[in-house]
Amino acid sequence: MKKLLLAVIVTICTMGTINAQKIKFKKGNVLVDDVECLTYESNSTTVELVTKDGSQTIILKYIRTGVGHNGGLYNKVVFVEQDKSFTSKSYIFNKGNLTKKLITEGVITDCNVDESKIDKFILKYDESIEDTLVRH
Repeated sequence: MKKLLLAVIVTICTMGTINAQKIKFKKGNVLVDDVECLTYESNSTTVELVTKDGSQTIILKYIRTGVGHNGGLYNKVVFVEQDKSFTSKSYIFNKGNLTKKLITEGVITDCNVDESKIDKFILKYDESIEDTLVRH
């Protein structure tokens, strides 16, 4: 029984790594499995991902309110051409894991943005943080 359980666990782990894609950020380019897929620019508060043809832009912003847990740090992800965005506090994205999530969830397919997958991605990660902030 223990051998069967171990075999199942090893098989599941192996299947997960077989489909994994290597993502590298190098000199303003995002390489997916060593193929230039996107370009990026970043600074301390913003990361901008752009398709190679320049037609789609995704912006990741780090926002700190200074209030609450972790200094009020949350992320805002904006799909510029679709005029859609979401905010997340419990899942803090960085450029690497955002790109990985976009690829694994099918939002980025063959180095292009699949607009039909954006709404599902937003529903999955949106916490509507900005709606809860008290504005004076």
